[in-house]
Amino acid sequence: MERRAFIKMVFGGGILGFLMGAGKAVSADEGLIRPPGAEPEELFLGTCARCGKCAEICPRGCIKIAHGEQGVAIGTPYIVPVENYCDLCLKCIDVCTAGALKPVEKEKVRMGLAQIDKDLCLARKGEDCRVCHAACPFYDKAIKLEDYKYPTVDPDYCTGCGRCENVCIASPQKAATVKPRGD
Repeated sequence: MERRAFIKMVFGGGILGFLMGAGKAVSADEGLIRPPGAEPEELFLGTCARCGKCAEICPRGCIKIAHGEQGVAIGTPYIVPVENYCDLCLKCIDVCTAGALKPVEKEKVRMGLAQIDKDLCLARKGEDCRVCHAACPFYDKAIKLEDYKYPTVDPDYCTGCGRCENVCIASPQKAATVKPRGD
């Protein structure tokens, strides 16, 4: 990216983001799920070069770039698991020259934390559903089956990749959702 274009993006986008988002970062409750290896949010926002290389390299296309509605997070990468999950290829980390995404082992990625809504879970409604359990890349570790039937999330193993949310067949609302960890 040319220097002039970069300066325009940072200052123009930063001012627009500040005005649209009242200069406020998104809280952990409503926050963005960052790519693997992301620094804590405040440090991430200050470190990310907003170059978009991570989104370009992502083979699944799951990394999006924040727009003005995200306030000061404008130009930073995030993931929306219900639309597309992260397969933990970690290519995004390799292209992050700013250091906002740090090297991490797949098993140690902590982008978010899956939650299973017991009121929406088909298995808890008597259906024979184990879709989230079967799809989890850390099979029978991050999502375990209570009584061989009911999915439960183990936060010690959950990476927040979003595969469970993406494949959840509960409708119209997903029973499995991923929220940012906020740490």
